[in-house]
Amino acid sequence: MTEQVLAYPGLEPVTALLAYLGMLCILGAFALETRGIIHSRGRSYLVLMAFGSGILGIRAVHTGEWAFVVLEVAWMLASLVALVSPPEVNGADSV
Repeated sequence: MTEQVLAYPGLEPVTALLAYLGMLCILGAFALETRGIIHSRGRSYLVLMAFGSGILGIRAVHTGEWAFVVLEVAWMLASLVALVSPPEVNGADSV
């Protein structure tokens, strides 16, 4: 557990458990993508990343880890933007 909880200390076990769920979503998306099972521009990958980052962002707010909040919000927004307006692919893989 963390040393500092900003609000609702009774929610600590719940947010800790949810943080593991968020972590599993992000790591699962990464593992599936690196194995070629899903694509990093695909809906499944982006949903897992947005959901996982959102949950981890909530946990970061709960514990006051502000740099982590910024990181997770950025990941979540990037995933959501890609879901709403997928990038155009012109036939060549871009690196």
